[in-house]
Amino acid sequence: MGLDKEFEVYIKELCKQIKNKDVHASIKLEISDHLQTLKEEALLAGLSEEEAIDQALARMGDVKLLGKQLNETHKAPMDIKTILPVMIASLFGLLVMYYLQFHSTFTEIQDMKVFNKSLIFYLLGILLMLSLSMFDYRKLLKFSKHLYAGTVLILLITVLFGVRVDGVPFLILGFANINFTEITPFLLVMSFAGIFHSWNWNDSRKSWLGVGILAFPIFLLLTTSAIATSIICIIGCTAIMFGSRASLKQAITFAATASIWPIFNLLVLSQNYTSIDTKDIKKIEFIGNSLNLTPNLISEVHTDFIFTYIIYSFGWLAAIIAFVLVMFFIWRMLSAAKSVNFIYGKMLVIGLAVTFASQFILSILTNLGLSPLPGVAMPFMSFGGSHILLEMIAVGLVLSIFRRRKAADILWLDVKNNT
Repeated sequence: MGLDKEFEVYIKELCKQIKNKDVHASIKLEISDHLQTLKEEALLAGLSEEEAIDQALARMGDVKLLGKQLNETHKAPMDIKTILPVMIASLFGLLVMYYLQFHSTFTEIQDMKVFNKSLIFYLLGILLMLSLSMFDYRKLLKFSKHLYAGTVLILLITVLFGVRVDGVPFLILGFANINFTEITPFLLVMSFAGIFHSWNWNDSRKSWLGVGILAFPIFLLLTTSAIATSIICIIGCTAIMFGSRASLKQAITFAATASIWPIFNLLVLSQNYTSIDTKDIKKIEFIGNSLNLTPNLISEVHTDFIFTYIIYSFGWLAAIIAFVLVMFFIWRMLSAAKSVNFIYGKMLVIGLAVTFASQFILSILTNLGLSPLPGVAMPFMSFGGSHILLEMIAVGLVLSIFRRRKAADILWLDVKNNT
């Protein structure tokens, strides 16, 4: 039996009072089921159908009052605890670029106008982040396979035809050179969360197929010198396997097998690796007393070694604050993921959190002279356009997920509505 016209009018008026449109479908299902139950109870009590409908509506209460209560319950405000550390870290990164361009003796990068370019990247990134926070991330689920195929295709083109800088291939688009390998882990996690959110790892055929899907882009990365990116991808893929209920044995076997070549490369790099002089870092005061960095002290100071520059120029206090901001952001993602109902959203948050954490930890280890891995950008702070924009996009998706953490799968709701 279809929904009674009086009930439809009531529910339509109720939804008008609720500003969060993402919960309209679930509220419609819940209220309609409740109204039908009340109607059936009234019919069993001997009332006519018209009387039963009137009584059901009366027991539900005033539509405006109920709508106001539901609107308060289902508000979807911006997650300040997530966005605040990102904004502060980004402002700090922009401040560092300002000093590098205008108050640093590192004259080699003065002509790059790192502050001017960073300002554009950050503003565009924030715009993308805020826009995506309003977008319903659940609509991306059906495009997961397309995202994976596109990522692998562009990665393959980059590996085969890209211009290599220190062994790392850059995608040439005419107007810009993009380090596509650097942003690959984020794109893969976004696609894997959709592909594997309902994967059956107990099925032998699907298990091998899943391993192949995960391993192929990692294999492409391993053909380049992007060792750090390969490691981040391996960690992210292992997290996705755990999140999609693969067995511990399957996840460990995959991680161990995929890590053989990166570990070998790490051992080779370690033999010829000369770390930065940490003795000077230990002498730096808690609050920095110098904004002058000698040009030959650290190469790639605006990208790979931005954290080292922060320590040298602003002191340990600034470095600790930067560290705490990023770690709090990652902790916030992992802790809030527990409240996400939809498994796709939960896996997406966990995958992005693990990717951010891996990138951040590897960057810290490199900056402190504890790792020979080059090419690890610090999230939200290192200079670069592609990685800043994609990191902001990732944060926007996380904000979208948190705004809809109590919402169900829209595909399920569509099926339910049509039955």
